[in-house]
Amino acid sequence: KFNRVDFDPFIFPSTFVGVGAVASGKSTLMYNLIEKLEPVFGDNIIIFSPTATNDPIFLKLIEDDMILEYFDSYSNETLQRILEVISEDDPKNKYMIIFDDILGMDNLASHMMSKEAKFLNRFISTYRHGAGIAHEGQISTMWFIQHYKSLLPTLRVNTSYIAFLGKHSEKNLKQYAEELSTIVGGSEQKFMELYNESKKDRYGFMMIDLRKLRVYKNLNELLYDDFQKDNADTETENNILEINSKK
Repeated sequence: KFNRVDFDPFIFPSTFVGVGAVASGKSTLMYNLIEKLEPVFGDNIIIFSPTATNDPIFLKLIEDDMILEYFDSYSNETLQRILEVISEDDPKNKYMIIFDDILGMDNLASHMMSKEAKFLNRFISTYRHGAGIAHEGQISTMWFIQHYKSLLPTLRVNTSYIAFLGKHSEKNLKQYAEELSTIVGGSEQKFMELYNESKKDRYGFMMIDLRKLRVYKNLNELLYDDFQKDNADTETENNILEINSKK
C-alpha cells in the first residue's frame, strides 16, 4: 500500500542521518551504503554536496557510474525539478536523495525562516508521500552532517536511522544520551554503554534504528533490541508465575 521495501536492517522509504566531523568516515559510509543498497535503488542516487569534487571517494562514485546526478550547491528550484522528473518515472523505481553537508550553507543555516529552509522543511515532512509531486514511497533520503545541533528540527523528528561516526565530545555525548535514551528504556547509562561498545573498534560506529528501537554496531551487529528485551522480560515473568502456581 505504501510502496514499502524491506532491506535488512532498513525499511524504505526512510531517512538516514550520519553525524561525524571531518575525516570521521562519512564519505566511506556513504559509498558503502550506496553499494549495499544497489538492489533497492540501482544508480538512482542524487547527491547535493558542496565539497563533493574535492573528495576522492565521491569521485570514485562518479567514475564507477554508481550515481545518477550530483550538484555542488543546493536550491529549492533544483530539488523541485528533481521531484518532477522522478514523478514521470515508474512508481516502482526508487530514488535516494543525499544531502551532504548542505545544512552549513548560508541560505539554510543562517536563515531558518528563509524560503529555502521552509521549502526543505516541507520536503522533509512529506518525502514519504512524494513531497506532493512524486509517487508515494518512491523517495528516501540521507543526510551527512558534522554537528548534531545543525539538524533542522523537522529533520530531527523525521529521522528513521542515525549513525554517530568518529569521535564526539563528552558534552555532545551527554546531549545524545539525554535525547535518544528513550530507545533503551530511558536509561542514559545504557545508551553510553552501547555507544562505547559500538566504538571498541577504531572505525566502528553506532547506528540507531529509531523505528524499531534497535542499536547496531556498524550496519550488521545488533547490540540492543527493545522489542526482544520486552519479550525476554515477559518470558521471565511467565516462568516465575508458573513456578509460583506449582507451589
